Amino acid sequence: MASEVVDGVVVPLRVGGHPAVDFCNTRTAWDLPSPKEYLLDGGVLAVWAREVGLVDAPTARAARTAAAAAPRRARHVVRRAVELRSALHGMLRDGGPARAAGWPVVSREAAFLASSSTLLPGDGDAPARWAPAVTTDPLLLPYLAVVRATAELLTTDLANHVRACPMPDCGWLFADPTGRRRWCSMAWCGNRAKARRYAARSRDRA
Repeated sequence: MASEVVDGVVVPLRVGGHPAVDFCNTRTAWDLPSPKEYLLDGGVLAVWAREVGLVDAPTARAARTAAAAAPRRARHVVRRAVELRSALHGMLRDGGPARAAGWPVVSREAAFLASSSTLLPGDGDAPARWAPAVTTDPLLLPYLAVVRATAELLTTDLANHVRACPMPDCGWLFADPTGRRRWCSMAWCGNRAKARRYAARSRDRA
């Protein structure tokens, strides 16, 4: 699928319409025997979170440095991220029983987010906001931002308007509140589908 190389790591392009939806798309072709995995280590998670606007550049840089210095802890964070991603993907794509099955994971990580956050007062017209506690491990900051985005998505109606790209080797999710989108991207999967239909018609005429 469509991706780009940023700071030496491969990250998927953004098509989801919300960072938490794009988080699900760090894995491609979920139902195929050999899916494409982008979330390979803590450094990738940090870069990806920066690219989708969940953390700023200094935070991502600090997280990458921490991941390189503590690879075992970084692997643990990635395992948590993958577990959260699997739960969220099922909830958004399949709904019903999958939503019920995924909720304990999301709820647990949301509680962890709350325990690692502090409420900062507003300044002038700016409202109060949640921010990571000053004692939070820099390695965790991109992941906590992902958890916050997940919680924010699931508390909005947008979560009820997420669809999966029908291309079998894609399956990327995207928010579709208008109900008018079919593909994750017309430029990628839409055009690939057109090319396949054309090739099939050509074979039929041969």
